[in-house]
Amino acid sequence: MWSVRTKEDVVEAYRKQSICDAAMRVVARKGMKDVTVQDIADEAGLAKGTIYSYFESREEILARTMENATASLVEKLGIACKACRTFREVLEQRVRTQLHHFDDNRDFFRLYLAMAEPFGERRLKQHPTYQTYLAQLQRLVRDAVARGEIRDANVERLSIAISSVVRDIVLHRMIEREPPSLDDDVQFAVDFIMRGIQS
Repeated sequence: MWSVRTKEDVVEAYRKQSICDAAMRVVARKGMKDVTVQDIADEAGLAKGTIYSYFESREEILARTMENATASLVEKLGIACKACRTFREVLEQRVRTQLHHFDDNRDFFRLYLAMAEPFGERRLKQHPTYQTYLAQLQRLVRDAVARGEIRDANVERLSIAISSVVRDIVLHRMIEREPPSLDDDVQFAVDFIMRGIQS
């Protein structure tokens, strides 16, 4: 059955997205803990009361902003390697897609860093989009183990380890004045991971 979106639904979705976009820009400049609803309202060019007609709290705005920002990455990763034949090819394409996404979306990058501030690490790991990302990676790892491409080990732990390696490279690209080329970092990450997990 088709769901019909009214003009009001479209306007509400657009307004919520513009508020989230404003929140991302403010977080990128100020960091997560110093952002207020007033800051977001000022950035969006809206009255503070208008913000509250769409979101109940600062935390809800920031959670929705993070969800929107990560959902597009997870979607890209889901289709990153339809033609790949081996786990190494899958891994290389996923790492490349992830590094590219962060390089192309600096505000997203800064939001990601802000979410990893004290206590943010725990929030990030409980986030539904992060769980989807990890489940996606676990499926790929499980398939590679079944094919004998990588060693038989705890799939959840392998996936967390792979995710952590890529995440740390991403974070260092953010803070380095002149990071290595994207290709060099992709090759480093893939070689490092594959050496640890090959059968």
